[in-house]
Amino acid sequence: MNDEEYRKLTRKIKGACVLALPQSAAKILELAKDPDSGPPEFAAAISVDLGLTSQILRFVNSSYFGFRSKITTIQMALSLVYGRTIRNFILWNAVFALLPNPKCGPFELKKICQDAMRRGIFARALASYFMELDAEELFICAMFQDMALPVLAQTWPVEYAEILGARQKDGKRLSEFEQAKFGWDHAIAGAFLVHEWGFDDKFADSIEAHTKTDFRFDTHTATPAQLRNAIVAVSSFLPSVLDDEWTEADRFLEGYFRVHRKGIPYPDSLFRMIDQQVVEMMAIAQLEQVPKTLIDFHRQYLTKMDNS
Repeated sequence: MNDEEYRKLTRKIKGACVLALPQSAAKILELAKDPDSGPPEFAAAISVDLGLTSQILRFVNSSYFGFRSKITTIQMALSLVYGRTIRNFILWNAVFALLPNPKCGPFELKKICQDAMRRGIFARALASYFMELDAEELFICAMFQDMALPVLAQTWPVEYAEILGARQKDGKRLSEFEQAKFGWDHAIAGAFLVHEWGFDDKFADSIEAHTKTDFRFDTHTATPAQLRNAIVAVSSFLPSVLDDEWTEADRFLEGYFRVHRKGIPYPDSLFRMIDQQVVEMMAIAQLEQVPKTLIDFHRQYLTKMDNS
């Protein structure tokens, strides 16, 4: 993509999207950048929003954390849960509340949100086996990888109706259709949005890389940036809730075992844990449950392999 194409893309996004985060989310992001900010400052910013407070308490009492005793206050939550985890949950809610829901072919914002949640939970779970990675960073990177799609579908409704329909029909990667049509893809647009919202560069880097990262490196000598980008890319190969079959299962498994280390479970074991957490997180985020679990897709894939 040349500079003129990039400028045209970013001008269109700025004209179509509300780039200012809600006040509560902007305050949390600001506090997160200040090393002197602690639980009291975060608690004060969160407590003014009763709806957000309720959601966070439901979040920290879910199996995602597995606490035995019920957490009843934001102060208690912040003392027990890594502050970045709560920050990321707030930002996810804020960002997806900003996104449009255009009428564009098979596009549905709720399905983008469902896919985002599942990919974020997967990336967090896999990253937790790498001491050099922050699993909560992977959660938000994987969640936000497709967040530009609603804006792009609203801005180019005819083109994206065609692209999304073609993607469902033949199973190719969405980014392949975008590159052929525009010379850029939603990963580049997503990286731009993250920069505009003031996130760290590492988030933008992982989002931009998720459509083109290869896995030709030694997982034991890879840099944290390589591992982070690779795990986000692997998460992008998970099946979408729009799919009847897992068309990218082979590419997922190739990537998964490229980053695999001793102690990391095989996919089916990880999928069971993720499926359980997805059920709870969908309820907390007030999203419909996914029609097929990862275990369902995996079993369907294995059956197909056995019969081929």
